[in-house]
Amino acid sequence: MKRFQVLAIIFLSGTLLFIASCIWPDDDVKITLLGKERTIHYMTAEEVMDFHFVDNSANVDSVIAILEARAYGINEDVISRMSILDESIFDQSAFFENPIISGKTTALDNFFKALQSTDSSLIRVGHYGDSQIEGDRITSLLRIMFQAKFGGNGVGYVPMEDVTSPVSYVRASSGNWIRYTVFTNKSRNNLYSPGGTVFRYRFFVPESSRDSITDEGDTIKIKIPAASYSNATMFLKVFRSYSTAKLWYGKAEEPAELKVYDSSNNDLLAEMTLDDPGPFNVVNIPLARNPLKLKFVFSGPSPEIYGVTFDPGVGIQFDNYGLRGHSGDGLMLISKEFLGNEFRMINNRLAILQFGGNVTPYVKNEKSLENIKNIYDRLYRHFKLAYPEASVLVIGVNDVARSVGGTYVSYPMVGRIRDVQKEVAIKNGCAFFDLLELMGGENSVMTWYRRGLASRDGHYSDRGREIVVNEIFLAIMAEYNKYLLRTRTGG
Repeated sequence: MKRFQVLAIIFLSGTLLFIASCIWPDDDVKITLLGKERTIHYMTAEEVMDFHFVDNSANVDSVIAILEARAYGINEDVISRMSILDESIFDQSAFFENPIISGKTTALDNFFKALQSTDSSLIRVGHYGDSQIEGDRITSLLRIMFQAKFGGNGVGYVPMEDVTSPVSYVRASSGNWIRYTVFTNKSRNNLYSPGGTVFRYRFFVPESSRDSITDEGDTIKIKIPAASYSNATMFLKVFRSYSTAKLWYGKAEEPAELKVYDSSNNDLLAEMTLDDPGPFNVVNIPLARNPLKLKFVFSGPSPEIYGVTFDPGVGIQFDNYGLRGHSGDGLMLISKEFLGNEFRMINNRLAILQFGGNVTPYVKNEKSLENIKNIYDRLYRHFKLAYPEASVLVIGVNDVARSVGGTYVSYPMVGRIRDVQKEVAIKNGCAFFDLLELMGGENSVMTWYRRGLASRDGHYSDRGREIVVNEIFLAIMAEYNKYLLRTRTGG
């Protein structure tokens, strides 16, 4: 279908719907269907033309003013040089809870202990979420702020292909990459990257033709020349310098080849054979130098490719694991044993789980809320049990608006979703950051929208995400400050 035809259909549909609103009666229409009386409500023309929202602006404006003052009133260069024990900067956050899980140990102590080793080793943080974080939008700011204090560079994890354009790099992948995720187009063996994705590239030769049946009925393997396979490529331009590049990949049934070029002049930088037998392998890419523009060329039969990383030698790295439309439950397809092994191999010491926006429209009563509570209870426990040496931080659902009769209001159960997320997070020994409270509570998103900080569906603008990330950073640093005071004084 051509573009003008699509536009014509959209215009015609909108016109017909508007005409219907003009002739629809002001009162609801009642009909009897299957022996039950049903009520049909349709927006009238007045409702269509007169959108407004529940006014919570006076309270939320004051909240935003405080948040903006904190976000833009602190010089990050000064923060990176000052003592971590400067309590004048790192006050305790009203939006954050870091529960005690045993004795005097808190939910984030494992992460804080790892932070003290960043001058001699590299630790990772996995940031999981939906379209709110996809494209590295929020993760990139967390990365910059934490690396300013604890050291580091690079852009972290880069998938071979994705549905969005990231802010930290530009990627162009060949069309023969196949993307599997825990949400859509699932992998049959449930072996995924820590973020829930895995990639393979298509063959020129159908995979079924690689076996042959003899007259005696035996199956034999046929050696397919490397030239019979389709090369898979990825062009990449990263926007931050890096010290090391690594490839994450799975078991290679047969050896494959990887060549990496400087795409600005086509110089060969590295060449390696992919033949490791393990289900999750982390290998250094021996680049001759570290340019910002690269071309990756894979050839031969495809192993599972999980992605590449661009990292510092020591310090801290944040990896973005955003899956559009996902509620988080699919991550439990990755077995605790496999996920724990991945975390151990890449030294992931904090998992940030930021989900909830995609379930909000579907939670309409206590029964559906209980289902969501059980899902998040199992998800948070899954991550805690997978790698007990790491910490888990849950970021709760943010405010989301919908139109009801021409008035924009919060979804009715958004506050209750936040409540159950917090309840099961603390129950499972996770820290919790309250995004809904930070925004000003229910019916706050429209004020954020009016101020250019978010869209009506709760997705933050550039300024909005700067405010949110600043509050998350200061909240974690306040808890780290308390950890250092406690451990240094023996309290």
